[in-house]
Amino acid sequence: MSRISKKYLMNNQLHLVKKYPANTAGRDFVVGDIHGAFTLVLMAMKRVGFNPSVDRLFCVGDLIDRGEESSRVAKFLAQPYVHAVRGNHEEMLIQLHSDGTFPEFSSDHWMVRRNGLGWWMNVSLEQKQTILSAIRKLPIAIEVETSRGTVGIVHAEVAAGLSWQEFLARLESGNEKVTETALWGRDRIKSADAMGVKGVDRVFVGHTPQWGGAKRFGNVYAVDTGAIFADIGKKEGARLTIMNLMHTSAVLVANEPDTVLNVLDQPVMQPFGSYATRS
Repeated sequence: MSRISKKYLMNNQLHLVKKYPANTAGRDFVVGDIHGAFTLVLMAMKRVGFNPSVDRLFCVGDLIDRGEESSRVAKFLAQPYVHAVRGNHEEMLIQLHSDGTFPEFSSDHWMVRRNGLGWWMNVSLEQKQTILSAIRKLPIAIEVETSRGTVGIVHAEVAAGLSWQEFLARLESGNEKVTETALWGRDRIKSADAMGVKGVDRVFVGHTPQWGGAKRFGNVYAVDTGAIFADIGKKEGARLTIMNLMHTSAVLVANEPDTVLNVLDQPVMQPFGSYATRS
C-alpha cells in the first residue's frame, strides 16, 4: 500500500514542483541531507565564500531528525537564499500531525528510536506549528536553470523509465506512486544504475548515504554523505557535501584533509555533457 494518497497530496502540498531561472548575479550550491547539522552547513557556506545577497543554496531534503539542531529548520528555511525539496523525514512529520493534533511522544516511540525524532519532544507548541507550516510548503521537486543546462533536485529518486518532464507532470497530477518514489526510492543507487534521467542535464538526490564522498550514477548525483554522523562523530567517512551546481563531474571528493566537509566548487563553463546513456 502506498504511504501517500492522492487526497493527502492535494490537501497538503501547495506547490509540488518549483522552477528557478538562472542565477545571473551569483552562484548556486546544493547540500546533501542535513538532519539538523546546521552548524556544518554554515561552515560549508563560509568555506565557499557564500554571498547571501546573490548566491543561492539548494537542499535535497531531510533537513530534520537525528540532530539536536533540527529545531532551527524554520529559521533556516526563512532565509531568502535557501530553497529545499521535501524529504521523507519532513513527510513523516507532516503525516504524523495531519489530523491537526500534537500528540505527546515518549522516548520509546518508534519515530524517536528509529528516525531520530527526539528533538521534537523539546520544542514548544508554537515552534512546532511554525516548523510544520514551513515544511508543508516544501515542493517535491525543484528545477534550476544554469548557464550549463537544466538541473533537477529531488530527495530520493526519479522513478525508472520516466524522463524529467514526465516525472514533473506526474508529480503535479498527484500521482501517488511517483511521489512516493521521489521521497523514498533507493533502487537506482542500490543497483548502481548509471542509465540516467532523460530530459534534464543533472539531477541531485539525497536519501541514501554515500560514505566518503558524493557519487555519480549517469547524470544523477548522490550528495547525501552523512552530515549528521560527521557532526556527532559516529561514522567514519561521514561528512557534509556542498557542491556548486556547475562543478566539474571529474572530481566528487575534495582533495583536502577536512573530515567533516566535502567542498566541491570548481565550476565549468561549457554545457553539461551527455551523461545519460538510456536510448
